[in-house]
Amino acid sequence: MLELYREKVKGTTIDPSTLLSTDYFNHFNEVIMLLGILPEMPEIMDEIDGWNFKTYEQHFEGSGLAFAGLAIEAYAHVPPTTREQFDQTIDMMRMTVEDARTDLRDTIASGNMEKLAILAADYAKQLQDFVEMGSTVIHGSGASLDQSAIDALF
Repeated sequence: MLELYREKVKGTTIDPSTLLSTDYFNHFNEVIMLLGILPEMPEIMDEIDGWNFKTYEQHFEGSGLAFAGLAIEAYAHVPPTTREQFDQTIDMMRMTVEDARTDLRDTIASGNMEKLAILAADYAKQLQDFVEMGSTVIHGSGASLDQSAIDALF
């Protein structure tokens, strides 16, 4: 089955070795962009609060991409080790956004705009690092996500 999907995904942004697509990270790039704007426009916090996490499948269901159906199908056939590493990265990203919401909302309420700028930049960097880590998993470099690599992000 894996070989069948590796053939099917040719010509798309789905990596044929892992059957995953970096297009999923566009979902997180939205919140990363908002974090970059936040220090100059604290009112954008409402948009960060309104950002809803989507699973890989949910993202592609609403993406409008021509290969979205194939991305969802192929996801069910991602090699187990790759899937575990990918899911772990996504879980960390989701938790980072949740932590950011709480910390940033509290910082805005305190009126400390200097701290807000530092925190927003730090959370954006953490998420960007996770995007890079996830891209490494997707492109099958063979790199593994051990706890020390994750800890290094914090």
